[in-house]
Amino acid sequence: MKRLPFLTSAQRRALLIVEWLLLIGIIGYSLWRTKTPEATKVEVAERREWHSAPVKSFTYAEKERPVETFPFDPNTADSTTLLRLGLSPWQVRSIYRYRAKLGRYHTPEDFMRLPNMTVEQWERLKDFIRIAPQFRYVEPPSHKSYQRERSEKITYATESAERDTAKANLSLRGSQESAENHVRREAVKLSPGQTIDINSADTTQLKLIPGIASKRAARIVAYRKSLGGFVSVEQAMEAIEMPDSVLHYMTVTPVELAKLNVNRLSVQQLMKHPYLNFYQAKAIFEHRRNKGNLQSIEDLKHLDAFRPSDIDRLQPYIEF
Repeated sequence: MKRLPFLTSAQRRALLIVEWLLLIGIIGYSLWRTKTPEATKVEVAERREWHSAPVKSFTYAEKERPVETFPFDPNTADSTTLLRLGLSPWQVRSIYRYRAKLGRYHTPEDFMRLPNMTVEQWERLKDFIRIAPQFRYVEPPSHKSYQRERSEKITYATESAERDTAKANLSLRGSQESAENHVRREAVKLSPGQTIDINSADTTQLKLIPGIASKRAARIVAYRKSLGGFVSVEQAMEAIEMPDSVLHYMTVTPVELAKLNVNRLSVQQLMKHPYLNFYQAKAIFEHRRNKGNLQSIEDLKHLDAFRPSDIDRLQPYIEF
């Protein structure tokens, strides 16, 4: 203290008290440590034992749900039913969003577009999808088609009545065979090896194919017009149900196809093509409005509404 001559006597006393307090504290702490060695050793031993104990692995697993397969309607099935079918929770949420945004599933193939639908899931569920009648597409016959079919029925009934009358009259003369030859006029059909170009044939020529009558011939011509031309004979089978044997009598000569400009037509105009439905036409329109015109077929591949098979069959009929 004498070495600090610049401090007053009061300051020297205060500093001395602080020094004694620090000294007492150090001595007290040392005594406390020496009085509880056993407790410290036990604590250290417990810590060592805890650190040396083997680490147990903990896993949090959700109980696996049994996968069931049974008939279901994706338009009305609830989340519990969809989970029982083996779909993941996020797939169930996608189904609910699809219903809220796009309406309903109209065909079993629409359900194939569920995000990350695996081949195993599709093969297991495709035969059990049931679309209620109120959710299916309505395809009413056109007015011209209805009138044409009605006219054909009336003509057929009239011809049948005339044949019956002629047969009755000629049978009175004792000439049943000549009556059948006079009334019954069978159309000449193609022989094996003969073919008809379905891109240019009219209904009269198409009726020469074995297995095709007036109704099927008219449907093929109407479908060819709405399609813009055929690129393969198999496309004729899309017009109406027919036996596979008719394909042997058909050929396709390349013609200039009527193409759709996907950057100019409206949704209603795009939907008129047999290979475009409402959701695909709407997807094209939304792309044009949000990102600009489509530049190539590659742009369609980035739209969720189009599958690879849809793009392949549509490619000859569109232009940009």
